[in-house]
Amino acid sequence: MDIQRASLPDASPNGGFVAVGLRDGKPECGGLTTASFGTRAPGRIAGSGQGIFARWHWDGTVLSAEVDPFGFYSLFYSVEGDQVRVSPSLFRLAALGCELKPDRRALLVFHRLGIFINDDTPFEGIKVLPPGGKLTWRAGKVTVEAHEPRIKPLDISRSEAVDGFVDLFRQSIARTLQAWDGPIVLPLSGGRDSRHILLELARQGRKPEACITFQHGGDAWNGEAKAARAICEAVGVRHDLLGYARSRPFDNIRAIALTELCADEHAQMMPLHDYLLDHPAASYDGIAGDVLTEGADDPERFHNMFLSGDHAGIARMMMDGHGSIISSSRDPRGASALYSPSRDAHEEAVDYVARSMAKYADYPDPNQVFWLLTRTRREISFVSRGILSPAGAVFAPYLDEDLVNFGLSLPFDLKLGTPHFHDEMMARAYPEYAHVPFEKDFAADPPKSSPMQHKLQSMFDLARVARFLSPANPVKDFKALLGKGRPLISAPNAIYHVHDHLVETLTPKRAQDFMRFAAELRDGRSRQIVSNSYIPPGGMPPVPDQTGA
Repeated sequence: MDIQRASLPDASPNGGFVAVGLRDGKPECGGLTTASFGTRAPGRIAGSGQGIFARWHWDGTVLSAEVDPFGFYSLFYSVEGDQVRVSPSLFRLAALGCELKPDRRALLVFHRLGIFINDDTPFEGIKVLPPGGKLTWRAGKVTVEAHEPRIKPLDISRSEAVDGFVDLFRQSIARTLQAWDGPIVLPLSGGRDSRHILLELARQGRKPEACITFQHGGDAWNGEAKAARAICEAVGVRHDLLGYARSRPFDNIRAIALTELCADEHAQMMPLHDYLLDHPAASYDGIAGDVLTEGADDPERFHNMFLSGDHAGIARMMMDGHGSIISSSRDPRGASALYSPSRDAHEEAVDYVARSMAKYADYPDPNQVFWLLTRTRREISFVSRGILSPAGAVFAPYLDEDLVNFGLSLPFDLKLGTPHFHDEMMARAYPEYAHVPFEKDFAADPPKSSPMQHKLQSMFDLARVARFLSPANPVKDFKALLGKGRPLISAPNAIYHVHDHLVETLTPKRAQDFMRFAAELRDGRSRQIVSNSYIPPGGMPPVPDQTGA
């Protein structure tokens, strides 16, 4: 197999680190001298490759660290004097004693968008490497270089663009299959991106051993579960539905650990993580598929605002939209109403986001590039490097450099119209499956009330989280986590409360305690995961578990 995979298990939040500095004028190194994280498969450019990955090497004099071409693997670093510390885990850097002064400007954005932009984290003294970033330490000096792609619009027809995307996606999948000859487990939603991966794997003769879909309704299926089952039946591949009720308080803690305090979501996806903990196959992530095929809401409006230079207007719309979604009363202030409510704070956040947008103004589709390198890079990427990290490899075929450069080169107008650009692409590439509906065409089953036992257990779990946050006064945190009288809906309320508490109180010891707590919850997780399975006629062997059974 031609593949670079993590040299440490990054399924847990306490990954490795390297620390380099000067002692009596001579270089001194602690931690791992060489390490790699994520999955790097062969690509077009020698020495680079495709995927979501990071690595470093210490040769006794120089420390070199780098991330994938688009910076989707968040590799954290901290510079203090002549010393640099690098780790895939922000919590590990905190435990090592890095400066933990909250970055107020970065947090203003997080409270309004649920993401960090540029190379920010919650702390001023900790950053992530930029896209294609290379960090070098030599003789007490640190330099960080960034990769800035230059994209020019292509002069092609829509039909040529569809064919080009199909061909490049097939090439990308072929590259991943050249790198991996073991079993495959594919997370499958009810949408386009993961379905495209499934159909191309099948076309190339490598059907997954199983597709897996999570949902939290038990026997009441949502449209996503129904659409995923429908395409699995059509292709003839095993489909495992992960539908059992879960401990959301515990999943919140584990997701915050896996996303390193840099995201406000992904707890809902923890069933995928736990399935892969017990089934060490390769996995695929459809990340960036929507962005490259114009998946944004109201793209024409945003594009015109970019052309007119109204970056602040776009920032306000984004913030209002995110705030409304997580607010119980559709209040556009969202989490900022609790954590940074002043008008001056809001204007500072708008200005900072707007200035970040402006640097993409010369791209064929600036809105597309902004979303790719902000929300997709800084938040959605934690699905690959966090949620799916127990897998033997995690491939991200839409991030193949040839495919990304092609997608970013397509003129904006070319992707508009009906049918949707990605729908047209899939119908042309796989006409035999064009009749299988997507999620939007399925009605969800009426929801069922959670069993009383699950509700009671959730209260006990919430109390355990509150005791961890405030051993001396857990009642106050329990009430805050419960959310009554607070402006956010239940899930975001809990995430933002835990996030804010950790950011404001994090110390080296507290970081160690948090990593230990998350590991305890992982080890004590329920093994009851698969609630329903489809086995195609003729059967498919079960996905091997950790024991090889």
